[in-house]
Amino acid sequence: MKVKKILAVLLCCTFVASALAGCGKAQESTEQKSSEVSKESVEESSSAAESTPVFDPKSITEGVKLTIAAPENAKIEDYNTNEMTLKIEEKFGVDLEFVTFPKSDYQDKLNVMVNGGDTLPDIIFDPPKEGYVNWANEGAIIPLNEYYDNPDYSKNIRAGSESTGVDIATNMKLADGTIYALPKFIQSPSSEVYMKLWVYEPWLKAIGKEVPTTTEEFYEACKLVVENDLNGNGKADEIGYVGYSLDKNSEWFKYLMDPFVYAGDSEYRVLDDGQISFAYTSEEWKEGLKYIKKFFDEGLIPEQVLTQDKAGYESLLYAEEQVVFAFTDWYYRGSDQQRRSEYTHVSALLGPAEEYNGFYNPKLPYAAAVISADCENPDAAFLVLDYMCEESFSISSRWGKQGQDWDYWEEAKIDDKSKYIPEYDGNDITFIAYDDASFWGGSDVQNRSYLQAGPMIIPKTAMLGKAMLAEGSTPEEELTILNINKTNKAIIDGNTYGRKEVVSYMPLTLEETESVSDIKATLGTYVIEMTSAFLTGNKDIDADWDAYIAELDKIGYKKILEVYQAAYDRLYK
Repeated sequence: MKVKKILAVLLCCTFVASALAGCGKAQESTEQKSSEVSKESVEESSSAAESTPVFDPKSITEGVKLTIAAPENAKIEDYNTNEMTLKIEEKFGVDLEFVTFPKSDYQDKLNVMVNGGDTLPDIIFDPPKEGYVNWANEGAIIPLNEYYDNPDYSKNIRAGSESTGVDIATNMKLADGTIYALPKFIQSPSSEVYMKLWVYEPWLKAIGKEVPTTTEEFYEACKLVVENDLNGNGKADEIGYVGYSLDKNSEWFKYLMDPFVYAGDSEYRVLDDGQISFAYTSEEWKEGLKYIKKFFDEGLIPEQVLTQDKAGYESLLYAEEQVVFAFTDWYYRGSDQQRRSEYTHVSALLGPAEEYNGFYNPKLPYAAAVISADCENPDAAFLVLDYMCEESFSISSRWGKQGQDWDYWEEAKIDDKSKYIPEYDGNDITFIAYDDASFWGGSDVQNRSYLQAGPMIIPKTAMLGKAMLAEGSTPEEELTILNINKTNKAIIDGNTYGRKEVVSYMPLTLEETESVSDIKATLGTYVIEMTSAFLTGNKDIDADWDAYIAELDKIGYKKILEVYQAAYDRLYK
């Protein structure tokens, strides 16, 4: 590797006057000598600092030409003349040349090049999320650990680890500890807690209840809704809680189970004091099943949620006549804006063990750029890619030119900021996207953003504080967005997860993956089948529990635990 070692040279010359004989200085006071030594020390220290070489990235990058593969994007005029490209070229003195391929077969074309032994571009944006590992095994891309370990080269990645609170280097390691890629990491709370519990506020007021904060309060509210004709049509058609499908991604089920034991992971994994376990074997899971079964037994949840598809769910939620009290989704997506405004979101419910386990789908860094083995200047390539991870550059890569498309709040061009922040101080709004809807949803071709191609790091502090001033938007609409962000933050922070930790990234070796793939598939099917049987009463939760655990053991869940524990220990201990 070509990383230059930078040595700090300190020249230390200490002269002690009192040690010199015959110089006529014997009568100097101790105070004088101390003063002179102190003065000399300051001068020497200053001289040493001046002589210490300063790392100069441009000395490495100046005059270097780098080719970059990137997917075509109809909304980007030309990568080569893009303002982001020009900014990089000016900063580093490099010449960037983009080679683009249609997005539809971008990765296929790259795979053909790798497999055919063709000369690859120096940098490859947006490689296959997992397939790039095959490129590493074939020697087509280079390991980057030494760059990650060098603070001069990974300055912005390290700053990103600080701002996000996530050890990015660790989360980019493969099972053997090698890193081959630079990250894309948009730490978006709206995505991490995209599923929220929503309740119909007019019905809450009708039954004399506040927004529920505990599992028991939520159950009582649903029961009162179903028992009373709150839509006034003379029919018993009110539904307490609705969702669709019971599978590993079933949000309505997870939201009710989470206050008992974390069920947000698609495999229902939990971490407790460094030990991996499965939620579905725990006593907490058993208690959660009993709680959810009450909803089925008392008709608060229609049994069809176990099998109905999304269309069936939406037919109830968006029906002309109001019938649904509570649901779990990103937000109310129906066209009835009045009804949408009357649903309010609920923070994570407190369970009987006084634990919060809110729905959480943590977003982690993933491969956004690799450096090919054909690159003659990998030092320069890494420095350029690391710069793209700088916060303001990353925001520009997503939202466009600072000062035109977005600004940090302090610099935002808004006549009267106060009208946007009746519940906020200036620190709560991080930046303003001036016309977000047009930039992302419109058809305009632009040349001032990469639209998220390549590496980037945007911390949740920025995403939580993003306000969108789309054309025609009102301060109230912007505050709605900010208030949802505030709820997202409350769900993620505080005591949201109780005693259970969340571990999402545990890369397995090829051998480990092969050893558990069939077991995982069988387990997943069985857990869902038994969960449905327990909720409908086809199986008794207490009487059939031991047989259920025995079958899990027979299928091989302990083997998966062994593999996951080894992967966790390898990466985090």
